[in-house]
Amino acid sequence: MTERTVVFVHPSDELYGADRCLLAIVAGRPDDTRAVVVLPRDQQYDGLLSDALVAAGAEVRRVDFAVLRRAELRPGGWLRLVRRLTVGTWELATLIRQENAAVVRTNTLAAVSGPLAALLARRSHIWHVHEDISDEHWSIRLAFRLLGMLPGQIIANSNASARALAGPIRTLRRRTRVIQPGLVETVESTSPPSVREHTELRVAFVGRLAPRKGVAELLKAVRMAHGRGIGLRLTVFGAAPPGQERLEGRYRQLAATLGIDDIVKFEGFVRDARQRLSGFDVLVVPSQRPEPFGLVIVEGMAAGCAVVACRNGGGSDEILSHGVTGLYCGRTPASIAAAIARLAGDPVFRERLGVAARNEARERFSVQRYATDIWAIDG
Repeated sequence: MTERTVVFVHPSDELYGADRCLLAIVAGRPDDTRAVVVLPRDQQYDGLLSDALVAAGAEVRRVDFAVLRRAELRPGGWLRLVRRLTVGTWELATLIRQENAAVVRTNTLAAVSGPLAALLARRSHIWHVHEDISDEHWSIRLAFRLLGMLPGQIIANSNASARALAGPIRTLRRRTRVIQPGLVETVESTSPPSVREHTELRVAFVGRLAPRKGVAELLKAVRMAHGRGIGLRLTVFGAAPPGQERLEGRYRQLAATLGIDDIVKFEGFVRDARQRLSGFDVLVVPSQRPEPFGLVIVEGMAAGCAVVACRNGGGSDEILSHGVTGLYCGRTPASIAAAIARLAGDPVFRERLGVAARNEARERFSVQRYATDIWAIDG
């Protein structure tokens, strides 16, 4: 059997949403496909993704290519970005040719060297879009749309992400296909989760500790609910982005200032949130800006949690059926607190949401379906 090489270009070595989507795609590749994943060298990571990729049979390479990060868009970062965009893209194109890649797949818009290197190497290109750029500056939206006009195909993880990228450009709309991610194993047991027997409502948050994820709003909502006499505990799973570790300290201080530090626990990053969530009643996803998709919502559904998500105009608004598989609410602490109070006051409704959500997750968001749909699109 002739082996076919696909080179993936990815901007980080973590295990958050887009990273886990890449891992699912690589693990679900056809038997005759060799996967080479190229990761950047601009930041230090713990190697969580690269270790998992190697375990899945992929080969990992590292190149100092251009990745759009907030720090690089500030004064002083432009020179580094330009160097990586020129020298790094050329090095990436050379590697693509050396690996004799049939197709280049760039995972996320941030890895801007991917489509440019594929063009230089004269290889087919597929761009996997995991971002919603609707609230970015007009110049950034324009730049991505121009890059999107390069030869190749585009796969967006939600209708919101697809709309935000294409904007008014009909060509981009026609070239973009939406495939929602899936991370749920269909071979898992179909038995419903057991009823949680405890007096306090166990609430979880899973995600980066960053302002856009709504951590501060959730802490304030917990304070409101607690002040109304609702017995609850919040566990926060996640770490701050690299280089912004100070954010965790700020959120811990906020919990102390609000007087809820005794009912809030910060657990740090966890590799498998799904296993942890099975012990919680409610998962809150309080994102304040448009989310491209919302894998954590799917994880909460699969774990049988009652999921509360803030409507934010992004792809996360496309996942839940309000009042059937979860609850949507506004982005304010008061709205989040009201949703938590509703679930605290009606355990039967809460359990019904969890069971329906778990069944929905298995049907709509299986990892097998996701990998099959992704690999059906070839360069």
